[in-house]
Amino acid sequence: MAQLAHVPSDQQQVIYKEFEEGTGNVVIIARAGVGKTTTAVSGIQFASERKILFTCFNKKIEIEGNKKLAALGMKDKAKYQTFHSLGCGVVMRFWEGVRVCENFERSNNLTNAVCGGTAPDAIKRLISKLHTLGREILPHARKAEELFDLAVQMECVPDEQWEKDGFDLTFVCRKSVEAMELAASEKPKDGFIDYSDMIFLPVRNKWLSKIYDMVIVDEGQDLTGAKLELSKGVCRGRMMIIGDNMQAIYAFLGASMDMLDQLKLQLDAKELRLTKTFRCGKAIVREAQVLVPDFEAADGNHEGEVIDLPVADLVPTAGPGDFILSRLNAPLVSFAMRLLRNGKRTKIAGKNIGKGLIDLIRKFRARSVPDLLTKITNWEKNEQARLKARYADKLDSPAYTTRSEAITDQSVMLAEITETCKNVDEVTQKILALFTDDGLGDAGVITCSSVHKSKGLEAKRVFVLMDTLRDYNQEELNIKYVAITRAINTLFYVRGL
Repeated sequence: MAQLAHVPSDQQQVIYKEFEEGTGNVVIIARAGVGKTTTAVSGIQFASERKILFTCFNKKIEIEGNKKLAALGMKDKAKYQTFHSLGCGVVMRFWEGVRVCENFERSNNLTNAVCGGTAPDAIKRLISKLHTLGREILPHARKAEELFDLAVQMECVPDEQWEKDGFDLTFVCRKSVEAMELAASEKPKDGFIDYSDMIFLPVRNKWLSKIYDMVIVDEGQDLTGAKLELSKGVCRGRMMIIGDNMQAIYAFLGASMDMLDQLKLQLDAKELRLTKTFRCGKAIVREAQVLVPDFEAADGNHEGEVIDLPVADLVPTAGPGDFILSRLNAPLVSFAMRLLRNGKRTKIAGKNIGKGLIDLIRKFRARSVPDLLTKITNWEKNEQARLKARYADKLDSPAYTTRSEAITDQSVMLAEITETCKNVDEVTQKILALFTDDGLGDAGVITCSSVHKSKGLEAKRVFVLMDTLRDYNQEELNIKYVAITRAINTLFYVRGL
């Protein structure tokens, strides 16, 4: 019998018994802050399998997980590995001597090979971006129309002038599919692959070998089809999927809203549950229970508090280490600038968001701030009209909704940032200073974040901008649940935007 460093709950005991005696596949529904990593790592001690893989989404989790396994003396039995690291190992077995490039050389080489001199640089950049996304999210795509929605959602659509010149969305999607076919069929002459290849090549080329006795998948609700295929392809024994169906908020990145239900059917899997949170105060848990009735507070949790806060009191109340969460990014910009003016160190989560805004500014080629504001307004109007025309018969589709919101969000953010700037260069510098992926949640900084960016994080005090949330479908309700469950001690409902 394994020695545990904690007293297991009733639910954990059931899971440990499954590790020890089970023979089939399992889906574990693990709510927010329930100690799923501790449970999974401890459970491995009970398993009879000798070669166990724990797949995860980022390098930090891989490093921390392997440290925990080493501390328990299990590093020879089990290992954590990111999906990309797993796929990279597969590629290197088939294409000996390849290396990983850290820049865009691989994607640009593929684009140049399929376009030659027939496309302008601006269109080539869109093609490079789209086939890079396609390789990772839709690896089996072989027709241009299969990339259509992805291109719209991820801002790979040519502007109006390029469309008039013949370089329309169909051209971008067709060339992207050709680039994907080339990527799969030929070992790169310079010996370099990129991160998308790590997912794409093993799946597309069916290079996977069943070498692990057990595969445990973390954050199962966020699996794309490609990552699921990768995990199943290396497993010769049983699979254990851990996730929270109520934290499924990444449909726009290819994750299915009902992925865990699908997995239960595909794998003929038993369902087990971890529902008792050790993170959130009891008052916060009661709020989350409105959305997720089986969410429970551990017996020893503090009471915590939920406070309704008028929007006028947000800036005076927020302090170092706090999170301010919003469904959209634009409201965060306004509050971040006000906090900074009040001498409070503030960052907005999302370096890529800032980069996207700077790319737009460069595209506008504005001569002055008034010129920039005019071009922002015209751009939003034109983009919304083009999008509506493109989706005229399916305005309720996720692709249309996601892209429409993103256009408005970018426009409002740029208008907010530009408000007090004297010139266009100052706008760019302000964006660079505001948006980051470093230091989020630090004790000395107020972190402003979209709910999507905050997933996996927590803070003692969390302010949720309630007027930015919606409730018209399950994904929106999941977003609210994720926002609520970031809070440890105090949850502020900020109202009146």
